[in-house]
Amino acid sequence: MVVPFGLGPITFMTLAVIAITLLITVVQKFTVDQNVMRELKADSKKMRKEVKALKDNPEKFQQHQKKMMELSMKQMKMSFKPMMYYMIPLIVFFTWMRNVMGDTVVLRPPIWPWEMGYLGTYILLSIFFSMIFRKILKVN
Repeated sequence: MVVPFGLGPITFMTLAVIAITLLITVVQKFTVDQNVMRELKADSKKMRKEVKALKDNPEKFQQHQKKMMELSMKQMKMSFKPMMYYMIPLIVFFTWMRNVMGDTVVLRPPIWPWEMGYLGTYILLSIFFSMIFRKILKVN
């Protein structure tokens, strides 16, 4: 097992996750109109409350549910747009990681009964750093 740049497995994975997550968050910030996304989320939240109140009226319930689906589709289209920019580099990165760190144990969490390889560690760390970068960069 050879870890790139002579770093330990967890150090290398942490730095890689920080770089990738920051890149993805910056791409999302500049390819998605944050104001429109904020409005869509607010509208969606408002619609969910209205739908809960309309459970007794099936006709209005269906109409509101249809509007909610349209809002969800708009949000999804806006969220998928940035993926064009980072999907292929991510595939290349994970292919390279599998070849370099295939069976390497990167993390042994004390509360987790199993050891984590590069993929499990990436998922765990990316959730953590993604939340931080989204708050700092104000990305919806």
